[in-house]
Amino acid sequence: MAFRPATDSLLAAVETLSDHTLARRADLGALLEMRDRPGAQQTLEELSFHAKFVHRAHGILTRIGRDGEGYERLAAEFGASMEKTVRLLTDFIASAPPEVRTHFAATYCAMTQEALASMLALCHDLAWYKNWLIDDAARSGGRA
Repeated sequence: MAFRPATDSLLAAVETLSDHTLARRADLGALLEMRDRPGAQQTLEELSFHAKFVHRAHGILTRIGRDGEGYERLAAEFGASMEKTVRLLTDFIASAPPEVRTHFAATYCAMTQEALASMLALCHDLAWYKNWLIDDAARSGGRA
C-alpha cells in the first residue's frame, strides 16, 4: 500500500524508534493514513494509549504466569482494555473504505485465536506509535 509522504515519514520514524520491530507496519500505516479525518487524531491517540497498556499487560501476564501475584486483577484489566481497544479500532475504521473495514474487522476484531494474536501484534506497533507521540511532545514542549 502506498501512503502519503507525511505518513511514510511518520511510519519510518516510528519504525526507527521501535528498532525495526514493527509487526504490522502496513496496517499501522493504514491507520496513520486516516489520522487527518475530523476527530481521528484524538481517537488514534486513545487507541494507542489502550494498545500500549494491552501490550505491556500481556507481557507481564506472560512473564508472571497464572500463579503470579496479582495475575487475576491484571488479567481482568487486560481483558477490559482489550475490549476497549477493539471498540476504538472499530470506531476508528468505521468511515474507512469498505476494503479497509473488512480487512481490519477480519484480521483484528474477529473472535478467533488468530485475530487475538494479530491484535496483540498491532498493539505492539501502536504502543511504539504512542512512544513516538510522547517523544514528539517532549521535543516540541507539548503533551502526548
